[in-house]
Amino acid sequence: MSGSRANQWRALKAKIAGLEGLATANGDVRVFGDADLDGVFPAGGLPLGRWHEVVGNGLEIETAAAAAAFVAALAQPLATRGAVVWVMRREDLHAPGLATLGFPAQRLIQVGVSSEAEGFAALEDALATAGVAAAIGESQGVDLTVGRRLQLACERRGATGFVLRRRPYGGGTARADVQARGGSAAATRWRVAPAPSDPGEEPGLGAPRWRVILERCRGGRPGEWLMEKTNDAQALRVVAAMGDRQFSTPPSQTVWRHAV
Repeated sequence: MSGSRANQWRALKAKIAGLEGLATANGDVRVFGDADLDGVFPAGGLPLGRWHEVVGNGLEIETAAAAAAFVAALAQPLATRGAVVWVMRREDLHAPGLATLGFPAQRLIQVGVSSEAEGFAALEDALATAGVAAAIGESQGVDLTVGRRLQLACERRGATGFVLRRRPYGGGTARADVQARGGSAAATRWRVAPAPSDPGEEPGLGAPRWRVILERCRGGRPGEWLMEKTNDAQALRVVAAMGDRQFSTPPSQTVWRHAV
């Protein structure tokens, strides 16, 4: 496809997204720089000014280490615009660990809460606060009512939200999972698992990698990729598209570990 036709196609998709209420007021998106990934979104990139859901696999439902690192990479470019607020029920977010991933820890504001309800209230307030570019919350699940409130909070000042699905103390019920999978107002839903890094020619560990599934995308289409953390402004790059291959359970031991 020629450059002019590609631009026309992106403009058409952005117009359709605006008519369907899927884009932000200014059409702002986070572009990954990969045609396969950017092309699944109706406006050519991850829509900003909305909220997105990220969930891990297996034990990650409780620890959320890989998913949290991926969320930090998603939010990293937004930290140049303002503060990033992280609302959590357990005090296990390690800011130096985020710094090793390239996240500017000086732009991070950590907020501790004691319940799901308190967490959603803090997340909603953060999204509606001037100077906040992104806010991240940890939750077992988001029902449709809460999801709509979060979206309204995003629209007030254009902040972008991320909800990290997590059972911070284990347990939980299948009902919460079903409810979260069902009626959700999230713009996208991601499933993340750690993947072995590629050390290349240098000894030691390579850049962190994730196997990522985009399970839901309003106005777009799902997909699956192998993604890697980078040191540039984009913070993420696509290593390979996974096609239609079955998403497998991640191995119990991975090549790399980062404390987050």
